Amino acid sequence: MSAAADTTATADSVTAISVRVIPPQMVWPLRHEVMWPSKPLEYVVIPGDEDAATSRHFGLFLLDKDEPVSVVSLFWERREGQGVDESVAQFRKFCTRVSHQRKGYGTLLLERLVADARAGGAKSLWCNARVEQAGYYRKLGLSDVPGRAFEKDGQRYVIMEMPLRRPTAREK
Repeated sequence: MSAAADTTATADSVTAISVRVIPPQMVWPLRHEVMWPSKPLEYVVIPGDEDAATSRHFGLFLLDKDEPVSVVSLFWERREGQGVDESVAQFRKFCTRVSHQRKGYGTLLLERLVADARAGGAKSLWCNARVEQAGYYRKLGLSDVPGRAFEKDGQRYVIMEMPLRRPTAREK
């Protein structure tokens, strides 16, 4: 995994923000509030959240706030198949506080996550996207994986993926 430094950026010309790696306990309350408020908090805790060897959690903070306004978790895994063993990354439980959506914060957070996954050697990045959010992910460069849609707890999802490795000169 990458040890990319914390970053500070600007989502618009007025609001300064900070994107940083945070402990999993800091992502759970926002996951719960935005994604599954009708479920108990434990519902948003996923296996591997607390395994620092395979997961990393990011929060985007407004510089005058102590709680993140957007969070996402990155999980590392090995993918084997067709004689290839490569590192891939999955992002999970990406959400932004409702009052801060559509301000560019989530996009800045995902840009940091993509950079971290790429720096850590992942060959691709994928997610389980809620169907109603798939258009947003397409704008960021992810593509639907054909035949991989599913439903969980009344929510419809499609698996989306993007390559992270840069093509070699020979491949261009």
